Amino acid sequence: MTEPEQASHAETHDAIHLPPPSIWPALLALGIAFLLTGLVLNLVLLIAGVIISVSATVLWVRAARREFDALPE
Repeated sequence: MTEPEQASHAETHDAIHLPPPSIWPALLALGIAFLLTGLVLNLVLLIAGVIISVSATVLWVRAARREFDALPE
C-alpha cells in the first residue's frame, strides 16, 4: 500500500485563504428585499432598497479589494 504524501498537504494548507466575516452580504440581501418589496408596495421602500443595495455592493467590493491587496504575493 502507498502512504499519502505529507509534504504536499502541508504546502497546500498554507495557500488556503478564507475571507473574514462581513456584514455587506447581509446588507445587500436586505437592500434587495426592500427593493423588491418597494416594487409592489410603495416608492419609499424602492428608493431605500436601491440606496442600500448600491451602498452595500460598493462597500463590499472596496473591502474585498483591500483584503486582496493585503495578501502576500
